[in-house]
Amino acid sequence: MSTVKVSEKKKQIVIKLKNDLTSYPIIGLVRIDNINASVVQRMRKDLRKDAKIVMARNSLMRIAISDLKKKVPGIEKLLEYIVGSCAFLLSETNPYKLATFMDENKVPAPAKAGQYAPNDVIIRPMNTGIPPGPVIAELQSLGLKTRIEGGQIRIAEEAIVTKEGDRVNRTVALLLRRLNINPFQTGLSFVVAFEDGEIILGDALLLDYEQYRVNFQWAYNSALNLAVNAGFITKQSLLLILSNAHQLALNLSVNAGFLTKKSLSLILTKAVRGSLSVAAFVAEKDSRALSDKAQAKLSEAPEVQQTETIVAKELEEESEEESEEEPEEDLGLGSLFG
Repeated sequence: MSTVKVSEKKKQIVIKLKNDLTSYPIIGLVRIDNINASVVQRMRKDLRKDAKIVMARNSLMRIAISDLKKKVPGIEKLLEYIVGSCAFLLSETNPYKLATFMDENKVPAPAKAGQYAPNDVIIRPMNTGIPPGPVIAELQSLGLKTRIEGGQIRIAEEAIVTKEGDRVNRTVALLLRRLNINPFQTGLSFVVAFEDGEIILGDALLLDYEQYRVNFQWAYNSALNLAVNAGFITKQSLLLILSNAHQLALNLSVNAGFLTKKSLSLILTKAVRGSLSVAAFVAEKDSRALSDKAQAKLSEAPEVQQTETIVAKELEEESEEESEEEPEEDLGLGSLFG
């Protein structure tokens, strides 16, 4: 039985991989398909304080993980995700934070013939700078409406030339390159992250932080509202509870005609408005019943005129209620408190 000889160089790579994998609590797998070396180098530089990117052949990555199964429980779960072009991203930083950073720092990328489109490829109205010729037929074959302006071809209407999930054909790729359009974004993104023996899928690592902020704000406001209405005192609810109590006490004293330093001006204002409303009602029945001074006061308060009908109705209703009820002894403010 023959044995496969493993070069010393590969052995050293596996040893280094194992050392790296055991030196960080978070092991991520990131896709590097369709990413050029300059983008990887830029991300390495941007992440140097938070993470380390380690690349190796898939076979060597699998060997390193298999050798660590006993030392790092659950690490073998990563094996099924080592497919295609990928690399390790090792870190001590929260993987959610890393995923957000990488998503926000993607760069425009050209379309390559044969690749699957991660999003719709759209060409908007523009002057192509291309002179008329056979290329017009190619553009029209892609569903683009064209016209000639100033001796150059102009794309007249927006059109989708490749839909999300479809392969980019060679004609589209060449046209996009000629028009200097980079329809995609490229950068590192998590396939999975491994932490404390558990696998977290890459999609789950991208959180909508704005929605979380809105939800937390709603929860805070709801809890504060409940505390205030229940009279449950906290640092946040105390001032609102006291303010509510003050307002209720002030309303009570005004409605009861109980004079205090705070209620006096409100009671007088209420009395003036009431007298003006009564005067307006009387004036509607017989304007001669009011003095010239009273008439002048009414003309200075036109808003009272707008409420005449309402006041009259209220006075009539009160009169009917009083005629139906027996007169009660006026017990004063003290009766409010038993």
